[in-house]
Amino acid sequence: MPSRSDASGESMFTMVVLVVATMVAAVGWTLTATVPALVDIGLATGLTGAPGTLTVQECHDLESSRYGRQVCTGDFVYEATGDKVAAVGAFSWGEPGRVYPAQITSGRDRAGFRGVQGALAALPHVSIGLIFITAAGMALRLRVFRLRNAAAVAAVGLVGIVVGVVARWF
Repeated sequence: MPSRSDASGESMFTMVVLVVATMVAAVGWTLTATVPALVDIGLATGLTGAPGTLTVQECHDLESSRYGRQVCTGDFVYEATGDKVAAVGAFSWGEPGRVYPAQITSGRDRAGFRGVQGALAALPHVSIGLIFITAAGMALRLRVFRLRNAAAVAAVGLVGIVVGVVARWF
């Protein structure tokens, strides 16, 4: 018959596995959403890529996405040389036919909106990640995620989401 200490050891092991699995999922999802957003922020601020303009040619829904995510492609023209790169992946919120100030990645496969609007439009991904990690921490009752701290992070996250969504409209 197992002793009482064996039972508490099993429950502690179960709790540790739960904490690790939940945090790995939260961090993994956040990185998956945040890394592309960081690329967009780098392009928007001019820290990466080369400047030019992007004319959005077409936008279509991804067939593999359950949530109807839209992807746009267009033609990028370098500001310095006037060279044109056709069929560049673009931000998902472009309108076909419009010309946008943009930055192209060094791989010449993706362009991001240049300027404040591009940086702000990338915020929802980062903000959702913050909220998700905070919710996971609160569900696991980790000390760092006390109610006051969690409420502050959630408020910052919600502001980031609203600002990003509004930035995409204008």
